Amino acid sequence: MKGAGAAVMDQSAAIEPPTQCAVHVGRSQHLRPHHLRLLPDAELDRARRYQLAADRDRVMLGAVLLRLAAARAVGVEPGEVAVDRTCDRCGDQHGRPRLPGSGLHASVSHSGDLVAVALTAAGPVGVDVEAVRPIDFVAVADRICTPSERAEVRGLTDFYTVWTRKEAVLKATGEGLARPMTDLHVSAPSAVPVLLRLGSDAPPACQLTDIPVGDGYRACVAVLSAGPVTVATLDAGEMLRTASTSPES
Repeated sequence: MKGAGAAVMDQSAAIEPPTQCAVHVGRSQHLRPHHLRLLPDAELDRARRYQLAADRDRVMLGAVLLRLAAARAVGVEPGEVAVDRTCDRCGDQHGRPRLPGSGLHASVSHSGDLVAVALTAAGPVGVDVEAVRPIDFVAVADRICTPSERAEVRGLTDFYTVWTRKEAVLKATGEGLARPMTDLHVSAPSAVPVLLRLGSDAPPACQLTDIPVGDGYRACVAVLSAGPVTVATLDAGEMLRTASTSPES
C-alpha cells in the first residue's frame, strides 16, 4: 500500500477523531433486497433514475454502506443517520454526501463491482475507485495529465493511478469536474502520492493515500488535513451480511 499512514484496522473499531480515515469497500454482490429498507424514498428514487441495473445496484449499495458505516462510527442505528446530498450548485439532492450532526466527513465512489465509502473526522475527504478498463489512455491522457505527469505514465495502471489521485482531491475540495484535472499536479505513479499543485495557488494541506482494493482496480483517498491521518481499508462484507436479521441475508 502506498502513502503515509496506511494501516489495517479491525472492522469493529469506530473512527477516533481526528486522526483516522476508514475506507469501507463492498461489492455489488453484497447487496440484498432487505438492505433497501435502510434507505428513504429519496435515495431509492435517486438510484432508480439510472437505466442500467448494475448502475442502480452500485448507487444503492453506496447509500446503504454509507449509512451502516456512519452508524457504526457514531454509535447509532442506521435509520438514525441523516444524509444530506444538497448540490452546492443547483440545490438538488445529488451532491456529495454530508452527515449533519455527526462530526464526520464522507465520500462515496463506485466502479465495476466495487463501492468505497470513506469516513473521517479529520477534514473534508474524497475517495475514488476506478476499474482498470482497457481504454486508449494515450488518446485521453492530455485531458487528465500535465505534460510532466504524462511523461511518467507508461501504461494503464499508471494512468488510472494518476486519475484516482486527482479525482479524490477534487471530491475532497468539492470542486468535482468543475475544475479541469490538468489544473492539478500529483506525484509520479511509482512515488508516494502527493498533491504538488492545485491551480496557480499553493496546494492545501492534503494527505493522499493509494488504497488497496484488489486486482483490476486503482483507488485513492484524499483528506484535507494538516496533521497525519491513518487510513484503514476495511472489507465491508461482514457489516453488510449482518446488517439485518432478515432470512434473505
